[in-house]
Amino acid sequence: MKWTGVVCRSVFALVVLCVPVVAGADGQPSPVAGSSPAGLEEPYVVKKGDTLWGISKELLQDPLLWPRLWEQNRFIADPNRIYPGDQLNLPGKELAPAPVAETPKPEPEKAAAEAPPAVSQEAPKAAPAPVLPPPPPPITRAPEPPVPAVPRNAVVCSPVLTTEAKVENVAVGSIVKSVDNRNLISMEDRVAVGLSANVSLNPGDRLAVVRPAQRLLHPRTGQPISRVLYVLGLIEVKEARNGVALGRVSYSCGAMSLGDLVISYAPAQFPEGKIAQPTQRAVEGVVLDSLRGERLVGQLQVVFLNVGTTQGVGSGDVFAIYRPNEPVANAAGAVFNIPPVRLGEAVIIRLTDQTATAVVTASELEIRIGDLVALSRQIAP
Repeated sequence: MKWTGVVCRSVFALVVLCVPVVAGADGQPSPVAGSSPAGLEEPYVVKKGDTLWGISKELLQDPLLWPRLWEQNRFIADPNRIYPGDQLNLPGKELAPAPVAETPKPEPEKAAAEAPPAVSQEAPKAAPAPVLPPPPPPITRAPEPPVPAVPRNAVVCSPVLTTEAKVENVAVGSIVKSVDNRNLISMEDRVAVGLSANVSLNPGDRLAVVRPAQRLLHPRTGQPISRVLYVLGLIEVKEARNGVALGRVSYSCGAMSLGDLVISYAPAQFPEGKIAQPTQRAVEGVVLDSLRGERLVGQLQVVFLNVGTTQGVGSGDVFAIYRPNEPVANAAGAVFNIPPVRLGEAVIIRLTDQTATAVVTASELEIRIGDLVALSRQIAP
C-alpha cells in the first residue's frame, strides 16, 4: 500500500507538469496586432505651366496649401521652380495644416519614502508650484513671395523704348549749354535746355536726358520693332522762358553732354510691395538684347523682351528665362526629350505694346541673347 500511494502521487505530478499552457493570463488567446497601411495616391506628374500654387488650388481646393505640398516633396530645391515630368506625392490629399500640439503636462513627482513624522511646532510649508515648459510656437504658413526687389537706379534709369519714327518727335529739346561750360555734365550741374517750338514748361517740371541707342529686331523677321533710348539723367526745371529752360541735374545715370536729347520724364510705375501670383497664362517670348549690347548677362542687368501690353503683360510681372535642349538618341535608337535648362528670372519695369524692359533678378547660369522667356508670376489686375 505504501508503494502504491507513492506511485499515484508521482503520476499525478507528472500529468500536471506536462499540460501545455494554451491560454493567456486572462484565459483568452492573445490577439495578433496588424493593420494594412492606407493606400497612397498615385503621384501627380507636372505639366508645362504648372506651379505649386496652381496644383494646390486645383487638386487640394486651397492654393494657400502650397507650402505643405512643398514639404511632401523635399526634392524640390526652390518652390518657384518645378519642371514638366516632376512627380509630386499627394498622400491622401490631406495637406491641411497640422493641429498645434497641446502643452505637455509635467509628470507627478514620485512620493518620497515614508519617514516617521518629526515633532515640530511650525506649520508645514506649501510645496513649490511646478514650472511649466513654455508653449510651442504657433504654426504659421509661409508668406507669399513679393515682387522681386529692383534697385531704384534700375527703375529710374531704365531705357525708354519707342518706334523709329518717334525718336525725333518724342524730344522736347536738347542740352545747349552748361553753366560752367563743361562738356561732360553730371549730378548737380546747371544746364540750359533749348526747347522745341510750341513747347512750354513750368518750374518744377522734370525732364529726362536721353540718347538714341540700338534698334531691337524681331527674332523671326529681322525687322526693327523698337528703338532704345538710354536714360542718362533727370533735370528739374527752375525757370523757363523765351524757348529756354534752366534747370538742375537732380539724378545722374551716366555722363551727359551737349546735344543730348531731352524728353518729358514719365517714371516707371513699378508695383513695389505687391505680390505676383503664379499664373497659368501662356505668354512666351525671347531675350532680344541687353542694355549695352552684352552677349552674356547676369543678375541686375537690363534686358529687352519681345512681349508687351498687347499680350496682357504689366509692370512687375515675372518671366522665367530658360534654354531648350534638343532631343537625344541612344545607341538603340530610343529618343529622349531632355527638360529645358532654367537660367533665371526677370521682372518687367517698362513696356510698349510689343516690347518690354526687364531687370534680371535671379541668375543661375549665364543668360544669352536669344534665350526664351515664359510668364511665371503676374500682378493681379
